[in-house]
This record gives sequence, structure tokens and C-alpha cells, in this order.
Amino acid sequence: MTLYKPKDRLLLGGTILLGGLSSLLAAFVSIFLQRVIDVAVAGEIREFYRVLGGMAAFLLAFGVISFSEALLGKILLRNVTRYLRDRVFKGVMKQDPKEYTAQNTADYLSALVNDVKLVEDNYLVPLLLCFQMAVLFLATLGILLYLSPLVTFILLLFLVLLFAVPALMGKKLQERQDAYSAQLSSFTAAAKDFLNGYEVIRGYSALHCILGRFHKVNKDTADKKFAADRLMAVNESFSDIFSSLTVIVIVFVAAWQMMQGKVSMGTLLALIQLSGTFVTPVVILMQNIPKIQGIKPVMEHLAELMDISRNEGEDSSRQEYEMQGLQEAIRCTDLTFSYADDQKVLENEDFLFEAGKKYAVVGQSGCGKSTLIKLLTGYFRDFQGQIEIDGHSLKEMPQEEINRRIAVIHQNVFLFDTDIRDNICLGRQYSDEEIHKALMESGMEDFLAGMEGGIDSKVGENGQLLSGGQRQRIAVARALIRRTPVLILDEGTSAIDRETAFEIEKRLLERRELTVITITHHMDERLEGEYDGILRLGV
Repeated sequence: MTLYKPKDRLLLGGTILLGGLSSLLAAFVSIFLQRVIDVAVAGEIREFYRVLGGMAAFLLAFGVISFSEALLGKILLRNVTRYLRDRVFKGVMKQDPKEYTAQNTADYLSALVNDVKLVEDNYLVPLLLCFQMAVLFLATLGILLYLSPLVTFILLLFLVLLFAVPALMGKKLQERQDAYSAQLSSFTAAAKDFLNGYEVIRGYSALHCILGRFHKVNKDTADKKFAADRLMAVNESFSDIFSSLTVIVIVFVAAWQMMQGKVSMGTLLALIQLSGTFVTPVVILMQNIPKIQGIKPVMEHLAELMDISRNEGEDSSRQEYEMQGLQEAIRCTDLTFSYADDQKVLENEDFLFEAGKKYAVVGQSGCGKSTLIKLLTGYFRDFQGQIEIDGHSLKEMPQEEINRRIAVIHQNVFLFDTDIRDNICLGRQYSDEEIHKALMESGMEDFLAGMEGGIDSKVGENGQLLSGGQRQRIAVARALIRRTPVLILDEGTSAIDRETAFEIEKRLLERRELTVITITHHMDERLEGEYDGILRLGV
């Protein structure tokens, strides 16, 4: 799985290079330490000041390189997390409806928030750190060999024991990390469900029951994390014991060599300092390698969500459909659709919606009216029969081309937590004249006049600051401003008072160039004569 954009390769290379150089310089601190002690013991004042000056210059360069590496690392982490979230979100949004609805939206939220954070904390940061520690280890090993081959040999014996532990625990830790990631997704789903059900919980005095359910899922999540942390604690405690034992052994061995006259006082102190420098990267490697191994399932899950290859050819045939308006008709032939194999919602239905004409589709709940909308708008494409727009098969048309021709005013309106203008325009640029016309045709001007911010007023989460009628008027304006040749009203004015709904619908029916398909349970008798055809489903 690619973690960064191609242009970030230079940033990654710079971070790795500076990290390695910083680790290399850290290892050479011991050489300065040895030199200072030996010069001090020999009483060479002039040489002492020369070493001191060299140490000051060394520390300055070390500081600059360390800061640069840290800064580049933070920039890289920022870019990677942003890139991962962008790709995951794009992959999720480009799924077809059946794939999208097969998972709880909380799973997607968990991937965007929890899984990306896990990749940062348990893969990217440890990976960069492991590279630095590997360089520090190799540099320290070289210096140790130069100062004392015996000490180096003893340290390598301890090293063999040290790396046996993560090798034994890696698979088990990966399983527990996978279980924790899955449980995080379940926790997010449950918490989202409970928060969305606030009104029901409050209205039916269900708080005690919901608190019990939350307590259980919260406990399960904490327990899954603890199971992984517990195994990590074993690894870390073994590392700490090994670290302390190594330093003690090296102190005694180096001290014995000094008493034998084989090493100087400066070399003794340098060896003691290097024993810590040698152990530290090994301990860090031992602690982080299991993390890197354990994050594999999480990264595979993110890679699955990022997989948008099935959509990359979506626009390949766009030129074939470049045309304006609806020229002829939308024709449905032998249309059959079922959500389950043994439950057909529509069966062998034929419909003809001619350009510029007005149609009403009437029927009781469950007869397939909403399903027909989803089929006409390309939401579901695994139907039997044919749907053709101006002779082109809807199954082969890019979704963008369908959206250019058909707009839907839904009964259940979703509004983003921004302002009214943004919820109408949805990121597109429209002139003041176009916006004003959409406001007029949707009947929004009356309620906007009473709002302090006008069209720039905030709507709240899913429009909670507005009434149901106000939300539906925004939905009408959202559809009208796009000037699509076909407009579908799915009970689109049900939350508006009857007279206002009548006026809006009548205006739409009077527009000669517009093809209107109204989905309704009950028609306003005053408008029956305005329709060119009334289709009854479930009869």
C-alpha cells in the first residue's frame, strides 16, 4: 500500500537521510568523551581546550541536523495522514451503493480516524525510528569493535537473546492488534448509533438500558486494547531487564580490562556510554518491530477501502453522451428488480417518460416507487430489463452523465452542517441571478427574510436549526438551480404546507421544457389535469 504521494518521495528521502546522519553523530559522542577524559588525565590543557572547541562545533551541527530531521518527519507524517484519509474517503465515496451500504458507516469513520492513527503510531513512526536506530546500532558496533573487541563480543551474545523475543511474539501481537482494530470499529458503530438515538433514548426512558450496552462495548474495547498492551508490556519489560543487565556486565568487563592496563580511563567511560548507546537502539527495535508486524491487517483493510480501480474507467466513454437536455425520452422495458432473490419489488414493468411531459407515479408504501427512483438515477444497476435515456443504456452511462439529466427532490432531506447557500450550491459556483431564481421558484424567500443571516445562515447538524418545511424548500432549490432536464419529486413537498406545496408544484408543471416525474401517495386533485400521464404501481 502506498503511503505517500510521488512528490513526497524527496521528503521521505530527506527524513531518512537526516535521521541516519543524526544517529551517526550521536554514536560519535563517545569518541569525544574518551578524548576529553584521556586529555584531562594526562593534564594536557591546550589539547583539552581544542577538544572542547571541537565538541561545541560538533554539538551545534548535531542540533541543526536533529532539528531538521524532526521537522521533516513531522511534515511527512502530516502529508501521509492527509493522503491516507483522502484516498480512503475517495475510495469509500466511489463505491457503488450496494458495496457502500454493506458496511456500517461507523466502519468507515473508524477507518478514517482510528485506523489511520494506528498506521501513523504503529507503522510510520516506528518505521522511521527503526531506521535511525539501525544506523545508530551499526555506528556504535563499529566504534565498539575499534575500542574493545571483547566487549563487542559479549554485547553480540546478548543481542541474539534479545531478538528472539519479538520473533516469538510477533504473530500473537499481530492477532491482538487485528482484534483491537475490529473492536474499535464496533465501538465507533455503537457510539454513533447511541448518539443518533438521543431523542428515542430520552423519550422512552431507555437511558439505563443504553448505558448498560455502552458499558459493555466500552469494556470489550478496553479489554482488547489491554490484551495487546499486555503482550507489549512483556516485550518491554524483557527489554528493560536486558538493558540494565548489559550495562552492568559491560561496566565490570571494561573495568577489569582497565585494571589489566588494556584500556585507558577514557576508553572505560566511552565503553560504558557506548553500552547504553548500543542497547538503546536494540531495545527500541525490539519494541517497535512487533508494532510494525501487528499493523499489517489494519493496512490491508485501508488498502481495500482505497481500491477504486473498479471506478477508474467510469469516464472513459463520456464523449459519447455529451449532449444537452433530454432529447427524446426515458424508456423502461421489462424492468425487474429485487433486493433478495425471492422478493421482487418490480416485475416486468414498462414505463415511458417523454421529454417535456409531466408524469405522476402513484401507489401505496412498498409498491416500488422509491426503488424506481433509485433505478432511474443509476443508484442500482443490477436490474433486469432495460432503462434507456435517449436510446443510451443507463447501465453503460457514467453516473455524472445521469446526474446531469436527472435531479431528485427527496422526502427525507439531508443537509450538511454549513450554511443555506452551501447546501443549495454544494460547492458549485452560480451567479446571484441563478441563486435568486432558485429561491423564488422554491418559495424560500419568505422564510429567508426572517433570518438574520439570510442565505448565509447556518443550518446546524443535518439542518436541525430549521423546520421540516424549510429543509424541503432548500432541497427544491438545490435541484432547481442545476437546471436538469428531468426532475423527480419523491414526496418532495410533503413537509411544506398544502398551499405552498401546491404553488411550487404548479410552477414546476408549467415549465414546458422540464420533464417532471412526481412520486406520491396521494395527489392533489387540483393538479391531476396538469399531468400528461398517471402511472399506478402495485395495482
